[in-house]
Amino acid sequence: MLLFRWRRLFLFLGDAALFYAALGLALITRRFSLVPLDFYQWHVEVFSIFLPVWAGVFYVVGFYDLRRINKLVNLINASLISFVVNLGAASALFYALYLKLGLSPKTHLFLTVFYLHILATLWRRIWTRVVLSKLLVQKVAFLGANPLVEEMKRDLHNTPALGFSVVDLPEPVPADQPREGYWRPDGRRGGNLGAKVDLLVVDADDAEKNPAMESLLLSTAVMEEIPIITHLDFYEDLYAKIPPEHAAKSSWLLSNVLHQSNRLYAWLKRLLDIMAAAAGLVLALPVMAAVYAVIKLSAGLSAPAFFLQERVGHLGRRFVIWKFRTMVVGADKAGPLYKAGGPDARITRLGRFLRGARLDEIPQLWNVLKGDMSLVGPRPEWTREVEILERSVPHYHLRHLIKPGVTGWAQIHLHATSSEAESVEKLHYDLYYVKNMSLALDLGIILRTFRRIFQKDAGMIKKTALSV
Repeated sequence: MLLFRWRRLFLFLGDAALFYAALGLALITRRFSLVPLDFYQWHVEVFSIFLPVWAGVFYVVGFYDLRRINKLVNLINASLISFVVNLGAASALFYALYLKLGLSPKTHLFLTVFYLHILATLWRRIWTRVVLSKLLVQKVAFLGANPLVEEMKRDLHNTPALGFSVVDLPEPVPADQPREGYWRPDGRRGGNLGAKVDLLVVDADDAEKNPAMESLLLSTAVMEEIPIITHLDFYEDLYAKIPPEHAAKSSWLLSNVLHQSNRLYAWLKRLLDIMAAAAGLVLALPVMAAVYAVIKLSAGLSAPAFFLQERVGHLGRRFVIWKFRTMVVGADKAGPLYKAGGPDARITRLGRFLRGARLDEIPQLWNVLKGDMSLVGPRPEWTREVEILERSVPHYHLRHLIKPGVTGWAQIHLHATSSEAESVEKLHYDLYYVKNMSLALDLGIILRTFRRIFQKDAGMIKKTALSV
């Protein structure tokens, strides 16, 4: 995701500046006059404690997802949600610390949050409509042609807020007829390719069809310090998943997945899982007790409150997953990969609420504590589904190279799968996680999981750029 991080970095730096501007506006509004510099500096020192909280909420609600905030409706919706959540979080922090820090009246806090969200919304509108699409747009040229390249070209053309403009490569000029502004086949500097292209995306297989011509163009790009990236890596950065036709190739698997072994992070990940699961179970105990009681009262004392099912875990090992029951007893008799024609009648009214609030997932913390699962990883599938998918989906078993998770990269991008085609799509995201697993990615997934509370599965999209 290196191609896109600088964009979010600029957005964050703008948010930080707007935060202090919003604080200044709040103080001026409250006092109906300019404030002394030392008075403002004191508030800056004290209110800076809220900045990481608000930045975290911005990330969770999708305020840094350029594809999402490109649409005005989505931008306003995210802004309203962020305002409510940030106001609640800031108020809680205010009342927890105001005596110790001597915070100023809470009116300052409300006005700061209010002005911050107005300014941040306007900042994003300017950023996507003016800065990225007109001032800082990167000119991208594609060397080679295939369906994947054509798909990316269409998407970049239809989404200017991503900050890329697709341009054609200049035609080569014979060595005895050099012209200014064109790259020169003699390889000498001065071809001026950099004036036309900011990023060169190359299909390596296609480049081999005309190696002499392609090597001249690539060497010119190298001399002029134009970044070069393969079309597979560009696709992975753009959509945050593995390209479909390459995910099952042995060459890709050997070079990107099978050789990797990060034992140090695996150890750290397990340590964090134990600490988080133990703390989560203790903190969630009152909620779990309340959910258990409500399920028993609504379904009858004889009905089981927990749903237990055998799933496939790390390296194909089987384990029993724990969840609160959200369906009628015997719902799994419908079989694997079941897809309801409309609203699933097997889900109870209480179950829909539990699923919407993600409360049915809490008992899985016990699986995490036991070591069957991790907090983050590919979701564990029902053994009967795995038996079908491993026969029909190439390399489906590779998602079992790491422990399954309570949440995962595919889960924050896709709705629940109910067909082989959807499972293939999910596998492409799972392989992305297997390849790129890291602490930063795990933290990003956990934060974005909270966003799912505000989203409906029907609204999930299958291609999302700038996701981490």
